[in-house]
Amino acid sequence: MPEEKSGYGLERLLHVAETLFMERGYSAVKLRHIAQELGIKESSIYYHFPQGKESLFIAVMNRNFARHHAGIKQAIGDAGEDWVAQLRAVGHWLISQPPIDVMRMSKSDLPSIDSVASFELEEGIYEAVNAPIRQILERANLQGKANIPDCDLVAGIFVGMVSSIDVIKGAWNPKSKMEMVDILIDTWVNGLVLRR
Repeated sequence: MPEEKSGYGLERLLHVAETLFMERGYSAVKLRHIAQELGIKESSIYYHFPQGKESLFIAVMNRNFARHHAGIKQAIGDAGEDWVAQLRAVGHWLISQPPIDVMRMSKSDLPSIDSVASFELEEGIYEAVNAPIRQILERANLQGKANIPDCDLVAGIFVGMVSSIDVIKGAWNPKSKMEMVDILIDTWVNGLVLRR
């Protein structure tokens, strides 16, 4: 079924599938859910993804990682040379995007798909999100501006902390998500211990 005749396009399919996969997880989303959201028959999805849900999920995640990679690279470039400004820019980028539930992905989504594809997706998210943050931290260490004993670990924690802001409801904290990211980064960089 060609895109023109189907009433939906590949980009819309990928967008709807990404939204559902990110909100509910791989196992909870069925092709019929995506088809219902698009207003099409489930079988129409097979035109673009003959192998079914797993191939659609992989395409969606690779698209997501490519968007994050480009967005984070741009954010870092626009932030200038200051490592804290770069972290802040990455934090702002991450909070402006639908959250990636890395914990759910690693514990539920990825074990549900082919192991080779799972490994490739793990590498994809690492390269798109964690590696640029690790590089910021490594540069700060090399320049003597920070003392970070494990840049890889701290980069992963940074992603988890920023992602967790997304679940904070306005009733719990009236600050904007960007303000929360700024407070988080300032606290994280300056530490919690009062220096005298």
